Amino acid sequence: MQLIAVDHPAGISIYTNDKFKSPPYPEFRLYEAARKIHPERAFEMHGLQGSEIAATARLARIDHSYPDAFRHNSAGSRSCTAWFSISVSAAADNRAALVLNGWVDWADGSTFLGASQNGQGLQFPYLQVKDAAGAWRTVVEDMGIPSGKPKTMVVDLTGKYLSASRQVRIVTNLCVYWDEAFLIADARVPQVKLTRLNAQDADVHFRGFSRPVIDATRQQPEQFLYNDVRPVSNWNPTPGLYTRYGDVQTLVQKADDRMVVMGSGDELSLDFPAPQLPPLAAGWSRDFLLLVDGWAKDSDANTAFSESVLPLPFHGMSAYPYPKSEHFPDDSEHARYVHDYLTRPALQLIRPLTHARAPTE
Repeated sequence: MQLIAVDHPAGISIYTNDKFKSPPYPEFRLYEAARKIHPERAFEMHGLQGSEIAATARLARIDHSYPDAFRHNSAGSRSCTAWFSISVSAAADNRAALVLNGWVDWADGSTFLGASQNGQGLQFPYLQVKDAAGAWRTVVEDMGIPSGKPKTMVVDLTGKYLSASRQVRIVTNLCVYWDEAFLIADARVPQVKLTRLNAQDADVHFRGFSRPVIDATRQQPEQFLYNDVRPVSNWNPTPGLYTRYGDVQTLVQKADDRMVVMGSGDELSLDFPAPQLPPLAAGWSRDFLLLVDGWAKDSDANTAFSESVLPLPFHGMSAYPYPKSEHFPDDSEHARYVHDYLTRPALQLIRPLTHARAPTE
């Protein structure tokens, strides 16, 4: 984990290439926006030939107002039955980038499995533009989705336009809620100065659970009130051995497969040495990025090894779960890591309703 200071000329906004998508994963790079080119016209529609519903105003700014007229397949479900599309028209040359702020009502492993079994499947967003004949053509087959809720992502459109038209269309049947959409006229790499800081202190400990605020219609992202903490949750952590509480500074210095293994209710606090940052140049501004290299899995019944901490993931694995021909590093350094750090049994936050009884004859 690193804190990255991003120094740049004042008056521009900086965006990262971070997004959730299938391989190849997006490279780390930055984009700049001195001017936002918002849609002249935007709409959503049900199906690729559906009726248009105006959405221009809802994409003009971040205001928690989303194009949300699409239908869910059941009350409170996490997938959509209808295709969801946006058309954006703006004046820009063929070096543009599309910036999207939004969030995803995420589909878990069971939802993905169910969708694949009913023949429909869940379609990650793909992006289309118009060719010289006015027909829509797919030019980005997997444009990704926001990594979390809510987040901002960028789709590089350099060389993607096939005609003079500057309309784009996003198609998906995932519940993606877009809050703002605009074009950057030039997708070039911005003038920035990056300073990376490693944590000088890192501590893992039990904290509890921030009170969730959940929209009854699931048309707003979940919120978690950090200052309103509860000691228990509705579930127990996945069984297994976690990182012992206390100092873990040495584990977060580099990506070396020695991970801080955290469970439900745990918190990792990091302190970065601000005095090591250089002075800010006149006329420049400073933003911060937090770099996190890690792995996560949930307890969904259709998630691989959802009921155990093991097997531990590692950077060299070809898949998860990995084949028998692969294994977590077993050299002396990683053996000491497992022995010294992975010593804390999973907490039992929810007690069983009855005590187990010894079998009787």
